[in-house]
Amino acid sequence: MALDLANKAEAAISGFYRNVNAIDDLGTLYQDALATLEKAQTEVKPVDTVHMLLDIAVQKVAEKLSWQLQTESNATPVSVGVPALLDLCIEGVIEEYLLNSAAYRVLEDLMEGQTIQTCEKLWDLLEERKEKLSSPAFIPDAGRTTKASLCLLRMCNALLRRVSKTHNSVFCGRILVFLSFTFALSERSAVNLLGKPNTSNTTVFEEIDAFEAAEASDSAVPSAVELDKERDPDAVPIDYNLYRTFWDLQRFCRDHQLATKSADDWEKFFDELNTVLSAFEGNAFSRDDLERTRELLTGGGGSVAGDTDDESTVQGVQDHFFQPKYLTNSRLFRLQLRDPILRECMLTQFLILFNHLSKAKQPEGCSTPKSKLSELQERVMKLLRETPSDGKGFSELLSIVLERERNWIKWKQEKCPPYERSAASAEGPQEPAPKKRRLGDAAPLSARPPLGKKRPVDSGDSALMEQILSESAKPAVILQKIKEQDRATAVPMEKYVERFTEAWDPENGIEEEYWPDKDKMFCWRTLRMAMKTNIGHMHLAGSGAGAVIKSILGVTDTAPKPATKQEANNEAPSDPVKEEANGVKTEPMEVDPKREDA
Repeated sequence: MALDLANKAEAAISGFYRNVNAIDDLGTLYQDALATLEKAQTEVKPVDTVHMLLDIAVQKVAEKLSWQLQTESNATPVSVGVPALLDLCIEGVIEEYLLNSAAYRVLEDLMEGQTIQTCEKLWDLLEERKEKLSSPAFIPDAGRTTKASLCLLRMCNALLRRVSKTHNSVFCGRILVFLSFTFALSERSAVNLLGKPNTSNTTVFEEIDAFEAAEASDSAVPSAVELDKERDPDAVPIDYNLYRTFWDLQRFCRDHQLATKSADDWEKFFDELNTVLSAFEGNAFSRDDLERTRELLTGGGGSVAGDTDDESTVQGVQDHFFQPKYLTNSRLFRLQLRDPILRECMLTQFLILFNHLSKAKQPEGCSTPKSKLSELQERVMKLLRETPSDGKGFSELLSIVLERERNWIKWKQEKCPPYERSAASAEGPQEPAPKKRRLGDAAPLSARPPLGKKRPVDSGDSALMEQILSESAKPAVILQKIKEQDRATAVPMEKYVERFTEAWDPENGIEEEYWPDKDKMFCWRTLRMAMKTNIGHMHLAGSGAGAVIKSILGVTDTAPKPATKQEANNEAPSDPVKEEANGVKTEPMEVDPKREDA
């Protein structure tokens, strides 16, 4: 019976989906199918069955339209009726006749079997209806996933894998812009929770034989490169070792964990980075380089792009900001050492890499200390400030971005809570601060002007303060308000346990260095609360706050990790103060049985 109903629904939708009153016909079809299934009295809810049957029927109609686009000459999405079917699905979802993923399923089925050019035309239809397709009926608030949101993500990811980032860069940008418009800022689906690097982005360069052959052919013919060498005899000599080191250093930028794999990798990273920085320092920018960069930024006409309406000039400035994957041809290497855009990109990579390595653990047996990173960072920042056209401004901006990365890490560590502010909670215009008064001119409290707002005040706190300041308030009422549960500031033990369990859960993807076990203050607060509520587990405090939490949760692995030989040698046995594994120091103290812990 279900198969017959699906076939009848497909035939019916194929007949009326282009009509003006198609939504009314869909409602009639929905009611008829629902009445038929209610008479059959199946175990599955009739409403769910009808939604499934109509969804199958719509997919079959979309399959026919996809076949028409492929077989018919000069067929377009508009000519075969895709907009009408898409509008019917949107209205059907709003009226709850169809599943909320119906419209996205139609687009997904169509795009899977079409060329990139046709997919761009289908994407135009999606963007024209973005207001309805991003409404709560399709995409809910942050933190909730529906069939529509999953279908949209699946469709967009499939498209991004198909299109070329260089030839279809505009289409890629349109897809990403639509995702940013549809999903909330705190959506976790686009967050790299584990911080995995893109190890597939490899850099291929020439072998020594091809490099020497290119050098031999270039030396036989005078070129601009040779003239440039004669003009600047103090430049760093170009050889294959410098060429190989320059491009092979990208493996550390691709995966920062390679530098901390072993002591040899650590030393090799510092040696290669020092070689590249010395090459940059030995190829300082000349006046000609600065002039060429200035002409590039102004479009070659000697005027700033903002001061002219010439479309070609504006297009030239826009092309300047396109960052390609640079060629590794050895014949371009001498020019690339003086390319300000390439130098800016590589120096930015180095600063991001330093930011990762400063938090990583140094391999054992290294002769180069970790403090060497700060010296290299100063050299990189100096080179970046000297890079045209606005190296000083760019370096300051980059420093702010890297400094605020800790907020991004903390947000991921807290499971990406929503941080959007609604219009109702936005702060109003701040009142001006009152003028200063002389000592003898103080006005009474009721006549004083309100102070300027320094921070948002909670409505409950504001009402309580008004009650406290009023003369008619009774002390008993005020005390009762203060003692209410919502005024409590102490964090219950369950909250501390929840933080540990969230960090230990592999599905949350929180790196070990950001676990609460590594936060000394949080461990101290956890142990303090455990002394009040779970004193029976405090015998494991010597192994850290994590061991106490595992004991509370009933996890058997509570034994402390054995100390290494180096840690045993560094430990001072005569010191009465013990340094715990979690960074909390405990000292022996006498406990007065008469004294209660506040």
